[in-house]
Amino acid sequence: MIRKMKRNDRLARSVVLWVCAWLLAPAMSSTVTAESEDSLKKFHDREYGYSFGYPEVWQLQSLPEGAVDENMRVMLQGPNGSSFMVVVEKATKKITKEEFQANRERKKYVTTLISQVIEQIYKRISQNVKATEMAVGEQRDLSNQIGVKFYVATLHRLPAGKPIIVAGIHAFPFAKDYSVNFLMTALWDGEMTKETQTLTAVFNTFQLLGE
Repeated sequence: MIRKMKRNDRLARSVVLWVCAWLLAPAMSSTVTAESEDSLKKFHDREYGYSFGYPEVWQLQSLPEGAVDENMRVMLQGPNGSSFMVVVEKATKKITKEEFQANRERKKYVTTLISQVIEQIYKRISQNVKATEMAVGEQRDLSNQIGVKFYVATLHRLPAGKPIIVAGIHAFPFAKDYSVNFLMTALWDGEMTKETQTLTAVFNTFQLLGE
């Protein structure tokens, strides 16, 4: 699977095009109240085995495979230009739970996947939005009994205006020939507002079915 990640160009292009389009779109203002995870409406994609929650007033667009982009499944528009998307990337090789658990270097294996995602996805986004700096924040291994899974957060500083946060949860379900990537983009002003609390709540609801 490590070699397979080198094929991530299609996923990178999908995310880059989406982020660039997001930057050009007019920001949508909305009255925001902090949402708890329990109060969010649930979205389930049983074909690819994942779910997440979102405020019912947000705009959710489900995209049948190939309708707009062959990799993009769902787009979610939040307040003030914040957005979420799910991209499913086909794989040429599967990994089973038994193979992963038997790998004595599985921590290194996940670390390598994280490094490749940062290089191929987040750095490419930073270059395409012409950021003056990209800072990589927290990286966390979330792997469990359902699949290999990890979290990455990045901050992109632009020549003018507020920095952009691009963060993602990347999941590789065991014995499946695809990965599921849940990505968030939002402006960052350094303060914990009701809006950022809601974005965090939505982000934290993403899970593979069975978790």
